[in-house]
Amino acid sequence: MSTKSDPQAVTAELTRAQPRHVVVVGASGGIGQALCEHLASLDEDIRLTRLARDTSALARLPVAVSDIGCDIEAEASIAEAVARIPLDLAPDRIWIATGWLHDADHLPEKTFRQLDAEHLMRAYRINAVGPVLFLKHLLPLLKRETPARIGILSARVGSISDNRLGGWYSYRASKAALNMLIRNFAIELRLRNAPHLVVGLQPGTTDTRLSAPFQRGVKPGQLQTPAFTAAHLVQVLENLEPEDSGGLFDFLGESFEP
Repeated sequence: MSTKSDPQAVTAELTRAQPRHVVVVGASGGIGQALCEHLASLDEDIRLTRLARDTSALARLPVAVSDIGCDIEAEASIAEAVARIPLDLAPDRIWIATGWLHDADHLPEKTFRQLDAEHLMRAYRINAVGPVLFLKHLLPLLKRETPARIGILSARVGSISDNRLGGWYSYRASKAALNMLIRNFAIELRLRNAPHLVVGLQPGTTDTRLSAPFQRGVKPGQLQTPAFTAAHLVQVLENLEPEDSGGLFDFLGESFEP
């Protein structure tokens, strides 16, 4: 798959049955919104359940939509949000498109001298703890007769074996933790003979609020639109095999090591 591909061409390559009910966590983010728009363009009969901190920021779509507010940093909020998901149609796809790298008070650490406990803990809460608590509460909704595919946005910089530059302590460490937790979920599902697939997906450098302060150093042609990223991520998830569960894949479908 080439990074120069047209997202519409990517859509045409999908070969598996289209999902019927998709849950998107982080639906108000740049990639989350693009995923919802792309999925809606694939099938007018699809149902989307969109979870976001601020549902007023969600765009209108021409498909059946349920919008639910939640706070990824609070398990009680996560449990309450999941309890509101319509149960008449089991989810067959779950996207967790959340992530935190910086805010007005914190930028990625360039040196250990910048380490701060609250920065570290917030990165873990949003990048690792929140996603797996969503899985904890979402998995009981899944049906064995309807195998689900679960894609969680991770990052190649969370790969311990690939770390050559250092820095970005909180983000790297929290994504590394997420990658381990994804592997744990996949192993437990396999041991329970549950037919669901769960993987970590690296979206590449996408033009969103998360990457905005760091785009200056991106080479020309390497900054992806959210629509481009969403189309490629959907294709990657659809084309994975059961034995790929627990793995890490980039937006081109290439695997990488934890």
